[in-house]
Amino acid sequence: MPAAECFASSLCTQAEVDALCEKHGVPKEFGATPAGDRRACTPPPPGSVCVYAHALETGLRFPLHPFFSEVLSHFGVAPGQLTPNGWRVLVGFVVLCHTTDVPPSLAVFRHFFSLRRKGWCFFRCKQGVGALFTGIKGPKSGKTWKRGFFFLSSPVPWSCPVCWYEQPPCKISTKCPVLSSQDNKSVAKLAHTYGAGVDLRAYLSEADLGAAFSSHLAGTSPPPPLQPSPRSTGSEGMGLLPADEAVAPAEKVKAEPVSCTPQLPGKKRKQDEVASAKGGLCRSELGTPPAAPNRRHLPVPDTHDGASADWEEARKVLDSIVPPRRQREFAAAKPSDVFASSFVAIRQAVNHVSYSLNHALELDQKQRAHEGDIAALGEQLAEVKAEFAAAKRAIDEERKNAKAELAAAKRATAAEVESAKTAAVQQFLGSKEYTRRVAEQALPAYERGAEDMKRVALRLNPRLDAAKLVLPLD
Repeated sequence: MPAAECFASSLCTQAEVDALCEKHGVPKEFGATPAGDRRACTPPPPGSVCVYAHALETGLRFPLHPFFSEVLSHFGVAPGQLTPNGWRVLVGFVVLCHTTDVPPSLAVFRHFFSLRRKGWCFFRCKQGVGALFTGIKGPKSGKTWKRGFFFLSSPVPWSCPVCWYEQPPCKISTKCPVLSSQDNKSVAKLAHTYGAGVDLRAYLSEADLGAAFSSHLAGTSPPPPLQPSPRSTGSEGMGLLPADEAVAPAEKVKAEPVSCTPQLPGKKRKQDEVASAKGGLCRSELGTPPAAPNRRHLPVPDTHDGASADWEEARKVLDSIVPPRRQREFAAAKPSDVFASSFVAIRQAVNHVSYSLNHALELDQKQRAHEGDIAALGEQLAEVKAEFAAAKRAIDEERKNAKAELAAAKRATAAEVESAKTAAVQQFLGSKEYTRRVAEQALPAYERGAEDMKRVALRLNPRLDAAKLVLPLD
């Protein structure tokens, strides 16, 4: 993000942004505005995302393809956080899947590519995995594309993150994906067809992007988000279905396996299958899907004893589930149309259930990971507190010892000073200097006393010679 903060947008006017959107077919209901003082990594305006002009040139189109929203949501990456080469890889992968008639899958994409972050995000071929693309290295200088961005608002909420690092990816999002049987077939087909590597830039310049994104270039509103977890497979390898498969025509639906009867054990189940075949509900016409270990059975009467459920009572239960309006529609429609619409509804319900289960498992793993992180942080906090307490005790002990040493040093210094003063006084008292100073101080008094004695002697005996009355100073 600090690197992105250095680049201001070079698209300064509304006319430039509108011309760019018109050139790349951005629908009119999407509102485009210049970035102004905003940076690509700053929070966008409400309901908007950052879009790079070079990303549009690589094949990014709006509304976002569900696969793009799925990948961005899985890794917690905003559209403006992905480099143009990152978008080129996503677009190329969708086009390859369309060309080879393989549904774009997050697990298959993660099998070939991994996310890298260096301020912006991009995709790199994993080590040991056959490279699908070549020629995806960008120019050494990225200042040109890093300055060409604007903000695009959507009439409905975005199905992907809108802010940089809004949803940091969990650890499981970067681990090796779990591939279902269908994913393994898709990987093998892509690797067999494009195992030698495709020059991505040349391929996208020649590929028919309109055919690959035909259902998403008509200016319709963005589809609801599809956010399967890294464990995108359910029971028996069943994962979320692509949007185009969920609304497949009746001709395709007829060939898919479906079961219209509840699971009944033993001979009773065989007899009921025969009876349902006579009534036009033969399961062999539509096939029987593999049994899932956690499949929920339809409700049966309380009299169900586990081995002799009454089919008529079960039919009544099923009839009570279907509303009267739907029953009238079924009665007026062809059996094949009823089967097709029922199968589509069942597949959609399976999609929602599979997504809900996978999302719940992902949330449970995230919660467990968060609990583990909290426990680890708690242990680290306890260790830090213990270390802090030990360090505090050691500091207090050192401070106490230092105070005692300082007091002892002060007392020793005072004793030495006092002893030095006493020795200096005694030495001074025994020195000639002391004697001289004492004599100098006593001389005036001695001279005054000598003069007084001279006057007393002259008064008592005036005949004495005053000049001879001198007292020696020694």
